[in-house]
Amino acid sequence: MIQRLTQILKPQEPPVNAGGAFNGPWITLIIILLSLPLSLVPSFFELGYFDQQLIQQGQLWRLLTGHLSHTSLSHLQWDLLAFAIAAGYLELHSRRLLLATLLTGLIMLDTHLLSPAAGISQYAGLSGLLFAPLLISLVIFARKQSAINGWLPLLICLGKLIWEQFSQQALLSQSAWPAYPIAHLLGALAGLMVLIAVLLYPAQRGDHQDRF
Repeated sequence: MIQRLTQILKPQEPPVNAGGAFNGPWITLIIILLSLPLSLVPSFFELGYFDQQLIQQGQLWRLLTGHLSHTSLSHLQWDLLAFAIAAGYLELHSRRLLLATLLTGLIMLDTHLLSPAAGISQYAGLSGLLFAPLLISLVIFARKQSAINGWLPLLICLGKLIWEQFSQQALLSQSAWPAYPIAHLLGALAGLMVLIAVLLYPAQRGDHQDRF
């Protein structure tokens, strides 16, 4: 299992036939660019934020745009900064792995937000979703370090998650809406699920790429 994890989390070499094509983190960039109008333009925000009642009435696009809409400039800045680092780092390692974490996180968060257990009917922000790629990115980073302190960022992240669950407050960003820290926990659990799936997925000998 440890050998499998090492193979999956090993940085991949650029494809030989890459040529002059742009192989940067374009999925990360697209999500960031979509978040700007949905957060900064009031009419777009009104059409985009997650609203349980409106989704049940058929406005299904809010299942996605709700995670790209932000309630304040501080909320937007912190979320996009963290997402750019976490998702961009993971996408440069494996685009398929990024897509798997985002899809898993989206399903988990939306399922919870649509359930009676959510306790809220409206939601906005990328902070929950970004914790899915963040968890895996921190594991990749830690395994690339020769010293044990490479795991320190992951431990700090886990400490932040625990503190937020007890305090029910966001540590950095300031939102015009009440904080909803359980979204961060669900995002991290989504990343953990993908990591476990990677470990358990059968691999051919010598295959160093993920299989999503």
